[in-house]
Amino acid sequence: MAKKKIRSVKFKRDYMMALAFALFFLIVAAECFLAVWLPWHLKLESMWAEQVARHELVEQFDKVRGLSRKASTELMPPAGSEEALICRSLDRSAAFMHQNSKYLTPQQCRSFMGILQRLYLHHNTIQKSKGNGYSQEIKFSSRKFLENLRGTVPNTAPDKK
Repeated sequence: MAKKKIRSVKFKRDYMMALAFALFFLIVAAECFLAVWLPWHLKLESMWAEQVARHELVEQFDKVRGLSRKASTELMPPAGSEEALICRSLDRSAAFMHQNSKYLTPQQCRSFMGILQRLYLHHNTIQKSKGNGYSQEIKFSSRKFLENLRGTVPNTAPDKK
């Protein structure tokens, strides 16, 4: 049998092979790029998320501090006194918060936010109760104690004989 020579167009094969090699190397380069870029990008995103959390913490801190300062002057005792105590403690920790907020870990930010949310809830509870605080004002009558000191109150203890 006679062999037939099969001829193909040579330039088509060369272009197809070059395109296949180019696509192969392009895919490998894209995978290497993603292997390096994706972890770096995720680290950058988490860093920005931490910065946003710290900024929100400082904003919430200042908001609760301002609300407690305003309520401490407007409300009557005992609610005003409770708000004044909260305001005083927040004032003492304000300098620390503003200077060292950049060093807080995400766990510390979450715990501080929990505390601030409880203080904000306390403020809202006082506002809704129209100035009634958690504590109650106790009326103190010193008359009984003064009479006891003067000796004018008869001894009510039973006599032992």
